Amino acid sequence: MPEKVPPDWLSVRTLPAADIVRTLAKIPHDPNPLGTRAAHLRTKAYPPSFGPTKLSAADGTPLAGMMAVWEGDRIRPGVVIVPGLTQTKDLKFVVEVAELLARNGWNVLTIDLRGHGDSRRLSAAMITGGWKETDDILGAVRHLREKTSSSSVAVVGFSMGGRSLVKAMAQDEGRLIAAGIAVTAPLAAGPPLAPPDPGVAPTPLGKFFLEFLGAPSFYEYYSRAAASYGVDLRTMEAQMPADASIARVKKPLLMLYALDDFQSLLQLKLGRHDGGIFSLAYRDTVRDNPHVRTLLVDRGNHAGMLYLSDPHWFALTMLTYLKHWQARDVDHVTAAAPPLDVLAEGQLEAHTARYQVVVRNHGPRAAGVVDVHIRIPPGARLEHCWAGFEGLGRCATDGTRLSWTLPRLTGGKTSAGPFVAVVDVSRMKKGPFATTVWVTTVERSLSLLEKDTVTIPQHVTLERR
Repeated sequence: MPEKVPPDWLSVRTLPAADIVRTLAKIPHDPNPLGTRAAHLRTKAYPPSFGPTKLSAADGTPLAGMMAVWEGDRIRPGVVIVPGLTQTKDLKFVVEVAELLARNGWNVLTIDLRGHGDSRRLSAAMITGGWKETDDILGAVRHLREKTSSSSVAVVGFSMGGRSLVKAMAQDEGRLIAAGIAVTAPLAAGPPLAPPDPGVAPTPLGKFFLEFLGAPSFYEYYSRAAASYGVDLRTMEAQMPADASIARVKKPLLMLYALDDFQSLLQLKLGRHDGGIFSLAYRDTVRDNPHVRTLLVDRGNHAGMLYLSDPHWFALTMLTYLKHWQARDVDHVTAAAPPLDVLAEGQLEAHTARYQVVVRNHGPRAAGVVDVHIRIPPGARLEHCWAGFEGLGRCATDGTRLSWTLPRLTGGKTSAGPFVAVVDVSRMKKGPFATTVWVTTVERSLSLLEKDTVTIPQHVTLERR
């Protein structure tokens, strides 16, 4: 059973008849990119309330998932979380979003789409760019509903998971999926796939995707994928985009985007935006659909980076929207998030590792006393530490724990830091090593231990080669 929400977490309250997107637009958004790119690819262990589960897509393809279920006779809603291309259910941002939902009262299922993570080990089913992944989502929704008796099931999909969600909601016609949130979903079709030009090397991003697919080119991989499902490549390509599907959505769907989304900006640069979020075709398609609403923020980038750059805002936006449509009058389902969050990143140099930490208070009132901690890896030795400017605000040391004390951290999106520590790692063995960052407050506990954190702890992993 998931842990309950602490009493000091902040929530958003809306009237039953309120325009929910206008309410969401009033939630303060203050993104900070510190550490988001590295954290976007970082994995994280699930809390004990989650356990592994196996399920079947609507077409019978076996899939792997992690599920948290509330016990007792109270009726609760459920949520399926769907990562995007190359992403898995074990990524840090997926685990943290799942835990937030579970602690606020939802039954939660996270899945690995076909060709990803543990699902990749269960079958040889290939990735189709949003076509067959629609069956994965519909199968996951049925699985969660059958295993938990959830009152309703919503879906949160990131990137290609969001594109697949749009297609699934169109196909579902309002029967199984109660509501959806598509996070930076690429909707429009790309250019027709063709054999690569031998003289043109793939971009770094393209190389990353090809290494994940294990293929020399996208044309080669998706040609094989189409054949494995008994169709030709052009037929499968026609099934990938979701820009036409969105017109057929019959339940509430929030399309969540950031203006600095690197994928959208890349498509604009290449002149391939027709049907995408910034096109007139998208505007005209969703304008007449009362179920689809779009929330566009200035910054946050793509997929899980939108969550990682402002976890508090993302949590309240997601929870408030889903509670509005799934559990509006249910007191034991809440929409609350920690008032404090911590952002961290690390950089490995020749013989040292440099860590930077920022702490933010989203609450309306001040927090104090706030202690910021870094657990340096065993074998590392502190060289120096400071807060703000080098030479100021040195940290206190206690074994492998470094700590700074803030007598007061005012509210209203106030940031403190950066807190910086430089440690000597020259004597450490080669390979990955992890560092934990957490925050405690005197208001909650006199303890300085990691288990008493008032934020979601952050883990920074570096590797000596």
